[in-house]
Formats: sequence, C-alpha cells, structure tokens
Amino acid sequence: MEIELLILAQLMQGPKHGYEIKKNIVFVMNNKKIINNNSLYPKLRRFEEQGMVSKTMEEQEGRPNRHVYAITEKGRKDFYDKINCFTPEMIEVDDEWSIRLAYYNLLNEQTRTRLFEYRMQMIQDRMSRLEKLSLSVGDSKYLMYSPELYFYTQNMLEKEKELISAMEEQMKDRLSNSD
Repeated sequence: MEIELLILAQLMQGPKHGYEIKKNIVFVMNNKKIINNNSLYPKLRRFEEQGMVSKTMEEQEGRPNRHVYAITEKGRKDFYDKINCFTPEMIEVDDEWSIRLAYYNLLNEQTRTRLFEYRMQMIQDRMSRLEKLSLSVGDSKYLMYSPELYFYTQNMLEKEKELISAMEEQMKDRLSNSD
C-alpha cells in the first residue's frame, strides 16, 4: 500500500509527470529502492482505469511528449481514506510511519492522536523486549548482539519517544489556541 499512498500524495500537491513523481518519492522517503518505473507506471495506469487519476499529453519541443497525471476527486477521497486508515501493526513498519509523518499536515487531529498512540505503544513494547533480552543474556560472552547495539537501540527509542511527546504537545497547543 505504501507506494500507492506515496504516488497519490505527490498528486495531491498538483499535476506531475511520472519522472517527477518518482524523483519526489525517492527524495521524501530517502530510499532509491522504494519505487521504480516497473512499480510506478502500472499503478498510474490502474489509478487511471479506476478514475482516481487523469492523464494528459504534454508536448515538449525537441523531446518526446510526456504524460502528466492529475488526481481526481475520487483519487483525493481514496488518498484521505488510505492515509487515515492504518493498524497498529502497520505503524510498527518504519516506512508506513514515515509516510504518515511526511504528510502529517494532511492528517486530521483524530488520526494524528491515533498515530501517536500506536507508535508509542510500539516503542514501549520494543523497550520492554529490549530490557527482557538484556536481562536474559546477562554477562554471557555469547551475547545475541553487542552492547553497542543495545545502547544504540535504546537511545533511538528514547529519542523517538521524546519526538512524539513534543509533537503531541504542539498538537494540543494548536487545538487550545484555535478555540
């Protein structure tokens, strides 16, 4: 689902040609492997068949014509449905979490709250598992992983927890200021 959501998110920002969609997704997700022409163009064709995207031909002087894609009202509705619909298991996946953060401004307040709750629960579960793991291996020289990895993971989880708490505070401040 993440590729479909990323493509639609790009078109929510305005009409784009295929290469521009791909380039922007790679930039936003900082991952060159997340999308390629073999995944992009079949999805755009399917979106067009489903009435979620329209396609026009743009003439270019001295170069081949290119297709420009624009999202339709049906596509907008589908985008909002997709970005606001997720499970706790989905939010455990870093790419799904990152997609929602990348388009955070397009989420409603209720969805933002649920997103934070799910991710915080995942962090708590990972921290608990990490603690149990460290207690179970003790001082054995046969550690399942290095102490450096343990401290790195613990630190990353703490930092993410702090970030989410700060974002929740910002959201609460905005809500109280808008009243």
